[in-house]
Amino acid sequence: MVLKSNIHTHSNFVDGRDAPEDMVRAALALGFHTLGFSEHGHADYDDCSMTPAQEPAYRAEVLRLREKYRGRLNILLGYEHDWFAPFDPAPYDYIIESVHYLPVPGGYVCVDNTRAILEAAVREHFGGDPYALCRAYFDAVCRSIEGTGAAVLGHIELVMKFNERRDLFDDADPRYLGPVLATAELAARSGRLVEVNTGAIARGYRREPYPGRAMLEHIRACGGRVIVTSDCHDAAFLDCAFPETLALLRACGFRTVWMYDGPEAVERALPQNLS
Repeated sequence: MVLKSNIHTHSNFVDGRDAPEDMVRAALALGFHTLGFSEHGHADYDDCSMTPAQEPAYRAEVLRLREKYRGRLNILLGYEHDWFAPFDPAPYDYIIESVHYLPVPGGYVCVDNTRAILEAAVREHFGGDPYALCRAYFDAVCRSIEGTGAAVLGHIELVMKFNERRDLFDDADPRYLGPVLATAELAARSGRLVEVNTGAIARGYRREPYPGRAMLEHIRACGGRVIVTSDCHDAAFLDCAFPETLALLRACGFRTVWMYDGPEAVERALPQNLS
């Protein structure tokens, strides 16, 4: 099985490298049937989000491209919402609900900006305890799952982005694993599509996507549904590590994966042999 669909895509409207039409051309060159744009909705605390003035322009550009490439590529108008930000009620084809920030005294701290920022947050706001930060993160993710109307739950183990070497915290420690498994169960039982995100692979932070294996196995055990995306910020990585991620899902017990084929999310069987 080859994935020819991605619905987590960022352009140079904010923090992506390429113009939206360049992303479209890259998708066509890869033989994609569906490309969904999902710029970050406005948040006062987030420099990587659209301004209120940009959001109508973003929508207009994606809809322009939809018409221009109709019959060649299904182009979807999506939106990535940060849980703590105001929500834009404008019509979108789908919403990705994500937690990128945690509230702390005096503002918010980002969990996926840089490792140094994450380490400083542990020292300054969580008493030097990385597991306390992780608990706060997964608590926020759980509240977002319970409160969102979004179709897709974005990168629900994002806090692992800078922990490839397991030197910030031990992801097998019960202090971490307990909140992980509780969040996985809630996500699975919500019925929403749980994103398996390869963006940190493209940016050189990880060798595998997140959620990681433990969380994926529990999502599967609880009957959850997953969708693979590249969280693409660079057209060169639009299908980053898709075959390897499908093989990982198979190894974690999944037999199907969901993708958008045009405006609808559809279920597709994973082949027996993905090696």
